[in-house]
Amino acid sequence: MAGPGFTDFPGGNVKYWGIRGLPGLVLLWALLPTTAQAAWLQAKSRHFVIYSESNEAKLREFAQKLEKFDGLLRRVTGVDDPEAGSPVTIFLLNDEAKVMELARNRNVRGFYGTSERFAYAVLARGGKISDFDLGAEEILFHEYTHHFMLHHFPAAYPAWYVEGFAEFFSVIKFLKDGAVQFGNIPQYRAPGLVLGSTYPLKQLLARDTKGLNAADGDRYYGTAWLLTHYFQYRVDRRQEIRLYLHDLAGGVQNMQLDGYFAGGIDGLEKDLRAYMKKGLAASRVDATTLTVGDIEVRPVDEAQGALMEDELRLMQRPGKDKLPGIVRSIRQTAVKFPASAYALTVLAQAEALAEEKLAALVDLDRAIALAPGLSRAYSQKAQLLLERAADSDRAEDWKAALSAIVSANRTDLEDPLPLILFYRYHARRGGPMPQVGFDGLSKAFGLLPQNPDYRFAMAEALAREGHYAHASALLDPLAYSPHASELREAAVKRKAEYDLQVNGKTVAAP
Repeated sequence: MAGPGFTDFPGGNVKYWGIRGLPGLVLLWALLPTTAQAAWLQAKSRHFVIYSESNEAKLREFAQKLEKFDGLLRRVTGVDDPEAGSPVTIFLLNDEAKVMELARNRNVRGFYGTSERFAYAVLARGGKISDFDLGAEEILFHEYTHHFMLHHFPAAYPAWYVEGFAEFFSVIKFLKDGAVQFGNIPQYRAPGLVLGSTYPLKQLLARDTKGLNAADGDRYYGTAWLLTHYFQYRVDRRQEIRLYLHDLAGGVQNMQLDGYFAGGIDGLEKDLRAYMKKGLAASRVDATTLTVGDIEVRPVDEAQGALMEDELRLMQRPGKDKLPGIVRSIRQTAVKFPASAYALTVLAQAEALAEEKLAALVDLDRAIALAPGLSRAYSQKAQLLLERAADSDRAEDWKAALSAIVSANRTDLEDPLPLILFYRYHARRGGPMPQVGFDGLSKAFGLLPQNPDYRFAMAEALAREGHYAHASALLDPLAYSPHASELREAAVKRKAEYDLQVNGKTVAAP
């Protein structure tokens, strides 16, 4: 497996030219400018749903950029799969401080995550002071590249490559003739490379991002970008990276990295430093090869707009100490919109998280009465009823849960949550898993493979059928994540259990 991006670009519509090398300038950090409060708008396109307080023209332009970017990734990597999966939902906030508050991190200017229904990104809307400022678009393009890679090229990639590939596509220029330029220098990494020097390759190839301080982190990401850029444009050395990635993804033991690169790691590092000082190439894809498609812009329902920030707080899995305040805030807003099924559904979600489950069921029934086609309300009701049935094991409770799941699926066939609930329904009832239950899980995973819970569930389902090698491979993106977490540790442990089964050794059933 060569990995995305390391194949020849399609001929005829991709052009190259030289651009200036890395300058020795100091990075200029600046907050993105904010604007006055405005009404929320929604833009819907083939691959994105975007919420923003900007005007319609700016929002439409932003949606067009995102669709062009998705088309660029597909063009360069050769992806022609018509199944796009669930659209990514993007929230553009006017205040960068709100993004930091939601992320619970003063150093975070944008972030990406998944819920049970969709993948999403949260960013501050606005431009940049200079090319040396890390802006919202660079953050989004970086994170969407991770999303795209995980959807279409999931594998056991090294940490530096996962981040370097995302950095490679993070700086995009949309040209006046409609073309898109990529492979540009991320100028916000330039000072770390020029003033601090490249990150040592022996360490880069051997470690992840855990424990890096700000300065080393900047050098790490910058060098990962530079190495990705090097192998993309040094066509004569692409076979080296292809073989390295192939063997790493294939689990080759005791890889001697010096043997993969001409001159060994030291020789590669010397060449990389010389490469950095030369004029670096960039590429473009012509507008004729990028299809944007229809973009629908409409005002967001007033109740939904009023609840937007509270709903974002819920999506970030707040602690129990925060939930009562969020419930009160949503309840106060819902009172202002008594005919809003959306407000009642958001309120019910908050109540359920706060263990006010009876109140949540009452509000969900009210929401369904107001809007019988609201899949989200049925799904949330089904989750609560499924928990009740698992606790009581009464036939009428199982029947009620199944009815809500079926109703949710009928109202939205592309919502992964009812599909995964259908699988969980059969899993919790016990006994052999019917094919229709596995089909529900398979489609939910296909719609949102970025959701780690869905990936774990799919791996466990395959393992139960004895497909341990496939199950182990599904966990590769989690087990080899660049970022340390309890989730990564769990994936490593479960993957090791599956690998033992592949090798004919007995372990406890998963």
